[in-house]
Amino acid sequence: MIKLSANLSFLFNELPFEKRFNAASELGFKAVEFFFPYNYKIENLKNWLKEANIKLILFNSYPGLLEKGERGIASLVGRENEFKEKFDLAIKYAVQLACPFIHVMPGIDIKGSNIKKSRDVFIKNLSYAANICSKNNIIALIEPINNRDIPYYHLNYVDDAISIIKELNHPALKLQLDLYHAQIMSGDLTNILNNSIEYTKHIQIASPPYRHEPDKGEINYSFIFDRIEKLKYQG
Repeated sequence: MIKLSANLSFLFNELPFEKRFNAASELGFKAVEFFFPYNYKIENLKNWLKEANIKLILFNSYPGLLEKGERGIASLVGRENEFKEKFDLAIKYAVQLACPFIHVMPGIDIKGSNIKKSRDVFIKNLSYAANICSKNNIIALIEPINNRDIPYYHLNYVDDAISIIKELNHPALKLQLDLYHAQIMSGDLTNILNNSIEYTKHIQIASPPYRHEPDKGEINYSFIFDRIEKLKYQG
């Protein structure tokens, strides 16, 4: 049976953040995820999770300066030490909150930058992340994101993400498959699922083209859920 997690950064936005945990629990969710924990005290997050009797399943690595358009720093040349420092902080949060997954955000390719050099930095930082995750029983995830919503994002295609996972061949590095982004970039979701499920630990859903609820839009999620079940996905 498919296990569902509520993304508190998208859902229940009519409520203060700390109230969203209970809102998810009251609807039957057993797990939640959200973008970033770093502006909240660990003890507060622990209490909100405990009060709602719900688990935290996923959050993102440090995004950089969001107000300046940054969307991750793992592929940014010259910021390797910053990445390590901030990822160590992410691990601290994940361990204290018993969160099994951290999504590692590469960042934006700056105009005129050397893409190969950015990829080399991303690979090295992912190796560091996977090693430290492995020591703490955590999985590092990478997620292809469409270049319409986030222009020049470093990782756009599922095949590209899988090639990185194969290259590093680390048990603590897996795929976060967002079907909304995959549909926008390439479509052909059935084949994407067939070819990527063995690398995938977390799937995210929403309906293109406007990132709406999955009961409307251009993806037939009844079909998709049936396919996921038949592939014996356990994430």
